[in-house]
Order: sequence, then C-alpha cells, then structure tokens
Amino acid sequence: MMFRILAAFVAAFMVSHVSAEVSLPTVMASNMVLQQGRDVPLWGWAEPGESVSVEFAGQKKTVKADKSGSWMVTLDSMKASAEPRDLKIGSLTLSNVLVGEVWICSGQSNMEYGFRGDGTILKTDMLRMYRVEGHVKSTLPNDNAKGAWNSFGDGNSRGFSGVGLFFGCKLQKELGVPIGLIDSSWGGSPIEGWISDEGYELMGAPIKKDMAALLKQQEKIIQDVSDWVSRAEGSLAAGKIIPLATNAKLDLRVPNEMYNGMIAPVVPYGIKGAIWYQGESNRGKGYPDYFKKLQGLVGGWQKVFNAPDMPFYQVQIAPYDYNRGKRSEKDQTLANNIWATQYKAAAEIKNCGVIPTHDTIAGNVKDIHPSDKKPVGERLAALALHKTYGKDVVFSGPVFKSAAASDGKVVVSFDMIDQGLETADGKAPTWFELSADDKTYVAADAVIEGKTVVVSSANLAEPKFVRMGWNEIAIPTLRDKNGWPAFQFQGTAVE
Repeated sequence: MMFRILAAFVAAFMVSHVSAEVSLPTVMASNMVLQQGRDVPLWGWAEPGESVSVEFAGQKKTVKADKSGSWMVTLDSMKASAEPRDLKIGSLTLSNVLVGEVWICSGQSNMEYGFRGDGTILKTDMLRMYRVEGHVKSTLPNDNAKGAWNSFGDGNSRGFSGVGLFFGCKLQKELGVPIGLIDSSWGGSPIEGWISDEGYELMGAPIKKDMAALLKQQEKIIQDVSDWVSRAEGSLAAGKIIPLATNAKLDLRVPNEMYNGMIAPVVPYGIKGAIWYQGESNRGKGYPDYFKKLQGLVGGWQKVFNAPDMPFYQVQIAPYDYNRGKRSEKDQTLANNIWATQYKAAAEIKNCGVIPTHDTIAGNVKDIHPSDKKPVGERLAALALHKTYGKDVVFSGPVFKSAAASDGKVVVSFDMIDQGLETADGKAPTWFELSADDKTYVAADAVIEGKTVVVSSANLAEPKFVRMGWNEIAIPTLRDKNGWPAFQFQGTAVE
C-alpha cells in the first residue's frame, strides 16, 4: 500500500506533464491463466474518471475509474482454452493469456519447499505459475505484490512450491486444460497470519485497528515524501541525484499481516480452489483452537475471492520427532491438536478434504521437511479430481469405520477400501494400541482378516478402546493395495 503512495509522488514529480496510463497489479500480466466457468474480475488503476476498455475473447467491457483511481470490470464466464490470446486493457496488451483452472497454494515451509525437478514430469506451457515473492507483512491489505507469471514449459520453476507443481501437473494431465497456480507461502508461519479480516469477523473476533494512529503515520509519510520531492527538485536542477526514501510504511501490529501482504494483493483474482500445507506452527495450541481458525481461514477466503463453494484441500502434517527422542504423553500433541482438527475440518467444512502423508517420509522422523513432494502433490490432485471435478479416481486411503469386541479381541472395520488391505512391508500391521480407559494404552498385535484388522494384547483381557498411529512419530504400515496409507485414528470406544 505504501509503495503506491510513494509511486504516486514519484510519478507526479517525474511525469507530471503526461496523463497517467492504466496500471495493473502484477497478478494480471502476460502468461496468466483466467478461471473458466465463472465471471472473471479484472482490475487496476487509472486517472479518476478515466474510461478504461477491456477486450478479450470477443468480449469488450468499459468502465470508469472511481474518484480514487481504482477500476474493475468483470468478464463473462468462459470455457477453457489453450489458445494463447491477447488481453487488451486500455493501451496495454497482455499476451499469451489462457483460460483454465486456477488454484492457490499456501501454508508454511512444506508448501514453500521448492520444486527439485523430476524426470517423470513433462514440462508444459499449459501450466503457468505466479509466485508472491518475498515474505511480506502489512498492517492493512496491500493492493499489489512483487511477482510474475511464468510458464512451466520454459523450465522457470526455481523457487516455486514443489507440492504446488506436482499438484498442477497431475491436474493438467488428467483434465487436459490450462492450469494456473498462485504460490503464496511462508515458512514457519502460523495460521493466524493468513486469515482475512472477513475471516476474523466470521470467527466472532474482528480485528480492531487504531485508524487514528494509522492516519497520523500516513500523514507523516506524506510529509516525508513531500520533503524528498522538494529536495529532489533542487538536486535535479544541480545535476545531482538523492536516494528515494523507500522505508516509509505503516506500522501497527495485526495478527493477519501475512494475509494483508501476500494474499490481499491477488484478491479478487478468479480462482477455483486452494491447497493448504500448514499446521506445524500451531501444534502447541490446544484443540479446538486450530479448527476455529481453519473455519475463519476458509470462510474468509471464500468471501474475499467471491467463491462461496471454493474447495480447500489440506495436507495432514507428517510425523516428526518434536520432542527430540524424549518420549512422553506429549507425543500426542500434534495428533490431538492438528490431526484431529484436519479430520474434523474434512468432515464438517464444506468442500474441505485432507490427504495422509506419513508414508512419504522414508521413515525419517528427524526431518520436518520431507523432500518427496510428488506423492503429496499428486494425492492433493487426486482429491481435487474426485471431489471437485467428479473423476472416478482413488482419492483416499482406508478410513476408520468402527470397532467391535470379539472374545477379548477388537475387530476394526474401515471405509474407503478400494482394492483390499495390506501392509507396506508385507508384515503385520503396526502401531495398533488398546486401552481399558482411553488414558493408558498398550501396544497390540494386529492381523488383517479380509476388510478388517483384528487387534489383541496378552496384557489386556478386556480392551475398551483402540487406536492406530496416534503418535507424532508413528508411521503405521496399514494401507490399501493401491498404495494409499490408512489414516491414523485416535482412541475410539469398542462397541
């Protein structure tokens, strides 16, 4: 926001004799992908009252900039098209614009983890990438960001989300339409930072800003820049140059500085949905704190992007030894606070889902950043292909259904079994545990019998509760024969 104030002063000083031209946010540029099947907003800035014309794919729209210089038009819904076309906005021409499916990729470091290359992935011009560059915080929503659209066919994928690219490649291959990906992620970031003002309002916790203080700060910034203009005019006459004061900014802490700095600049770009890989930074906050904030995040994004049915697909946080080998009841912290929330969100938040990842870490619970992002991205794509696009694909591993007592044993049944149960190593299933009180659990033996797993322990004659893999270092081996791992499940009463 502040750099636009600075830019306005500089523009007025340097080119005051020339009428202002139309300008655009960086997310609207050559090589972009527009969302098919919905009205598409396009926006920018011009002189107040200036008429702005927009032409694309046989459509022509005209609008006047308001008194602040902002304008917006909406293109009518279009079908997907891989034909590179020009988008004309005023005197500007954006080239190589496609129409297809657009997804936001967001979260913390495991989403930000860059693409490392993969010989099995065919690089294609049908996949386009826009990355919000840098780690930007802002007190108020920014209206622009540093970034550019690139084609995956050019091989320019350095620094782009690996999960996002594997997700996009799989979608593009299966749907056969252009895919646009917007990567806005930040390692170590908590969920609170990504929630919009509208999301906090939905949570019943609206963000209160001291507007008087902000206006006072802005007044000082304007004065500082005005002083610089006066000095610059004098130095210019003397043939000298003085540095531009670029450190001016509003400074009032708010919990959603990352949304303001890194999501707001691309709002209200037409999107289909979002993929989300975050939760490690919120592990220590008790349940249901994360669930309430997921509700606010999803609801807020659906509102600002004008996408009330926006799909939101999560990555279940992978196992990691947060306690550095010091075993205790705290080993359930991630499971109780984050996994439980992710499951609840998948079941209760509209168009939400989650994928398992514990089998993707090669048994290494010492690395919080598993390097193999391909199965993560492709599982997210499978979830989207089924739930969003109605494709008949496998999109889930086995999910706990029920547990029944049988002669001192517990018979566990599962839903979402596609080709039958097996284990990753061909041995007995691991990480099954039994309890008499849902507090103290003992390791149990497990045997696959058809579509069930029979669990027992010589140390517990009458088990009342069963769980599997409910531990943040657990890598249970039960899976479907198609390779999708069974979801862990928390202590559940035996019927």
